[in-house]
Amino acid sequence: MTEDELIEQALKQPLTADAYRPANLHLDRKEGLRIDWADGRVSRYSLAFLRKRCPCATCRTTRQEKTVTPAHTGLSLTVLPAGIDRATQFADAKLVGNYAIQITWGDGHSTGIYDFRYLRVIDEHSSTGA
Repeated sequence: MTEDELIEQALKQPLTADAYRPANLHLDRKEGLRIDWADGRVSRYSLAFLRKRCPCATCRTTRQEKTVTPAHTGLSLTVLPAGIDRATQFADAKLVGNYAIQITWGDGHSTGIYDFRYLRVIDEHSSTGA
């Protein structure tokens, strides 16, 4: 499933459902983001995982342009931005209403608003977990 399809699927989910409502959030510079959901599930996301899946329009467009699929492998490779060390460190984070978290990254990027429904969907569709 593409990132755009995951976003579309997530935004169709009800905001009030326990599966999409965090009971506890913890963002750590080394461990990443941990969410304890109201339905009892616990999700963990590394900072690199979150940055790679930034839902802002600029990052979504850039991912589409930089995704390379070698014909002989059938595998997609997403090229992350130069200076990835700073890009995967967070400088700040804040809640957006009761539906999302906004992360300001070490390289100054701050337009990605991670809707809780999107975070739950990308956790459930991750082949390796987060």
